[in-house]
Parts: sequence; C-alpha cells; structure tokens
Amino acid sequence: MTLPSRILFVAPSAYPLGGVQTWLDYLLPGLDALGWESTLGLTAGEFHDVDRYVKAHPGHRYISIRNPTGSREGRIRALEESIRAVAPDMVVSANIPDCFAAVERLRVQGQKAPRVVMSNHSVAADYLMDAKWWRHVLDAMVGTNRLTLRLATDYSGMEAARVHYAPYGVEMPDTLARDVRQDAGPLRIAYSGRMDEHQKRTQDIPGILAQLDRLGVDYLLRLAGAGLLEAALTQQLATHSRNGRVEFLGVLAADELNRQLYDWSDVLLVTSFWETGPIVIWEAMARGVAVVSSRYIGSGLEGSLRHGDNCLLFPIGDVAAAAAELQRVADAALRDALVMRGRALVRERYSRAQSVADWHACLRRILEQNSPARPLAATPFEPSGRLDRWIGNGPGETVRRLLARAHRHNDPGGEWPHSNHGLAVPDEEAFWAMALAMDQS
Repeated sequence: MTLPSRILFVAPSAYPLGGVQTWLDYLLPGLDALGWESTLGLTAGEFHDVDRYVKAHPGHRYISIRNPTGSREGRIRALEESIRAVAPDMVVSANIPDCFAAVERLRVQGQKAPRVVMSNHSVAADYLMDAKWWRHVLDAMVGTNRLTLRLATDYSGMEAARVHYAPYGVEMPDTLARDVRQDAGPLRIAYSGRMDEHQKRTQDIPGILAQLDRLGVDYLLRLAGAGLLEAALTQQLATHSRNGRVEFLGVLAADELNRQLYDWSDVLLVTSFWETGPIVIWEAMARGVAVVSSRYIGSGLEGSLRHGDNCLLFPIGDVAAAAAELQRVADAALRDALVMRGRALVRERYSRAQSVADWHACLRRILEQNSPARPLAATPFEPSGRLDRWIGNGPGETVRRLLARAHRHNDPGGEWPHSNHGLAVPDEEAFWAMALAMDQS
C-alpha cells in the first residue's frame, strides 16, 4: 500500500491537557505533511466534552464518537459506525480499547476493516493486559518507551515483529529564552504533571522540602498540574505557600507552561514511580532546565537519563537523596553542563521532527505487514445489565436505543474505559517487581 493513507486516531476527549493530547497536536499535522490523511476521533459523552477539547486543541480534522446508551455494546457500535464513516486504512487507539473489539467485529462480518494499532503510553499492567487480550486482532503496538516494548513481548506475548518504537517529541527552540542563571538567589524548582500517589508519587514533595530546609537550601517551588492529591498537597504545603516559597499554578496551556514554569525555573523535579517519557523531562531539557529525577521504572532500558551527565538521579521514594541532588544542582556550573547535554539529548532523540519521522516509519511498516487472520467469532463480553442478560447484548442494545434508555456513569473511565473493561492483573506487586528487574537488566 502506498501513501497517502487514511488514519483514524481514537482518543478520549475527557482530558484536554496532558501528554497524549500534546503528542496528538504535533503528530497529526506532522503526518499530514508527509502525505497521510489523519482524522481525530474524540469520544463524546457526559464526561467527554468534545467542544472543550477542540477549543483547547484547534486545527484537527475530527469527528465525535457518541455512545447514546452508555453500554459496552453501545461503545463498540459507535466505533464501528465511525470507522465505516471515515473508511480509514488504519485505526490507532490512544487508550480506547473498544476500538479492537470494533475492528474484530468488522473482520468477523467480512466487511472492509482497517489495520488496528495500539498506541501504548504506559507500562502499567492493565494496558499490557489489553495487548495480551487483543493480540489476535492487533496488527501492531507502538510504544513510546523501550521497557514497554520488552513487556509487550515478554508479558503480553506479542510477536516482536508487531511491536514498534516511536518516542514522544517536544518543540526544540534554537535558542534559549534565557541563559542558565548564575546569581546566588533561591534555587527555582519546578514540578509539572498530574498530582497523584501511585505513578507520580507527588506525596514525596513535602518530605523533599523538609530535607531541603534541614540542609539550609534556599529555594522556591512552583507546581503546575492537578490531580487527586492536589488538595492534600495544598494543605500540607500551606505554610510554605503563605511565606512565598511554594506556588500552585494549576493546569497551564503549553505557552503558559513555558512562560510561567520552564522559563522561570532552574531545575525540574520528577518524583515518579514509572514513566514512558516523561514528556515533561524532554520539554524541560529543550528549554534549558536541569533535571533531578527519580530512577523511575522506564528510565533504565530507555537509556537516556545518565546520572551526572545530562541529569541527576535518585532512588524512587528516597526524599533525602532527592534533596541532596537538588542541593548539588544549585551549583550554576553543574547546571550549565547538565543543560547543555540535556538539550543535546533532546535534539538527537526526542525532537518533534524525530518523533514524527519515527511514527511515519512505524506506520509504513505496519501497512506493509500481513494482517492477523480473520477471526471466526467476536470475543464475548459480559452483559451491561439485566436486559442484556435476558435477550443478549446485541438485541438489548437495539431495545435501549429504541427506548432511548442509557446507563449513567460516575467518571470518564466508566463512560469510555481506558483499559479493557477491568481485566484483573493477577498480582500487581509481582508485576512491578518484574518490570523493575526487566528495566534494570
């Protein structure tokens, strides 16, 4: 198959700001410039506001994918209808696994069906369980991190030939907004990202600040982002906020993130347990900010962060070690060296141009590969309610649509699940131990 080819990227509209959204913003126009025809399929619903998303991310060719009944059968049908309307050569799912069920159903019915690709932005077990569950349907998985690729083959059981690598990319300014600060003022520390306990370990920040106070380090901290821990963190750091040492900026658009955070700061602090980038590290490095980060799961096999060379690293959850590295980076000469080599890393591996080129190459290879054999039957799934149990999922959905009946959901993940309908991970603690060992091998 030759270019141009149509691609439908399917993504949730519930989160107008974030790493996946930033990725889509540069990738789709980048691919279009290379001859592809990209359409963004945005999930719609009570918790998925397409208008708000499009206002935050204008310029894309897009369609709304609305499920009128809230059931899983409704989601699959809505995706089938959207795929038929766009008639793409390929569907790329960004955290909407019902895409795989929709393509499987088209294949079972003998209809024209596109290639289907899982775009995996996570090393978490539930997403890898999706790859395992749907490997008989998936033409490929594209991961943004080397550990993701290894887990896809060794944990999910995917063929290595169907697993591809295309990391995130960031805007790479030719010149910096300002030189590395040489004065002896307070160390300006930035945090950017979701505020949560499990992945981002934002709860480590108060302990790190306590250690900095103990070391006598003069600092200012700005935090950009939001999340479940935001209220608790605001309360814990209330004294610091009152005395002007800590400032919460909230969720910022890209230009304001650059102006209020990266161009203000000396160092970005990352406390994460796992990451597939993170894109905030490459953004900070590109804009001349030094990086102090945990040795998060995902940093090992990726092989980009080198302690003492382009960043400073500390063990996950070690607040004393984190504070010690922040104290070290207060030295302007060290910061200058870290910044120079950090920018070189991004220029070589994580620029937007490189990311688009990587995706372009991956998608071409996927189109050239043989597609999995057509399944004989669609994968069964649990009924969405009593009606489905009485008469079956398909007839139940038809009745719901005729009667305009709909399920109500409590959150975005219930309305449009981001991993495959709650597949249980057999032993999550064992999974993370395995992932850590694999990443350090």
